[in-house]
Amino acid sequence: MMPVNQKKISELYPLIKEKDEQALKEFFYLMQPEIFRFLFRYTGDRALAEDLVQETFIKFWLSIDNLDVDKLCKSYLYKIARNLAINHINRKPPFKFIGDEENFLSLLNNPQNEIDLTFFMDDFQKAINTLPERCKATFLLSRISGFDYSEISEIMNVSLQTVKNQMNKALAVLRKRLKNHLD
Repeated sequence: MMPVNQKKISELYPLIKEKDEQALKEFFYLMQPEIFRFLFRYTGDRALAEDLVQETFIKFWLSIDNLDVDKLCKSYLYKIARNLAINHINRKPPFKFIGDEENFLSLLNNPQNEIDLTFFMDDFQKAINTLPERCKATFLLSRISGFDYSEISEIMNVSLQTVKNQMNKALAVLRKRLKNHLD
């Protein structure tokens, strides 16, 4: 992986601000691989990451009038990409509770298990939705998407300690709200 030429990107900033399409094209070719890798690590889905890269650059271009040339275009681009990925993750169903079809079928053979599972999943989804936004994002990235705390720290642009605190808070809230199911 070749590092992105920071000097070249810095030279493109003022041109991008002036809506120079050639400069944006150059910026796209320089940054696209990096943004793709970031989104692919974030989502774990190649096709989705490719779509989100396109959407990231479109949003970037549409918001060019609000861009402060003194601030880094690159940081702004990552922020757009991160927000799009988080929005996508928040729209997805929380997770597949049981991955093994045989276990799932054996659960369904007992109607009481099916009812219990349905109530649990409903309560679990409601509990996740009551979490504060940062806690919810941290929980989903860790437990659903499988990112470790250092990756989440990088994705959310917060300290590792903040990620740990948010995860502890999320787990405490979920334990409290799902207490009836955990007995």
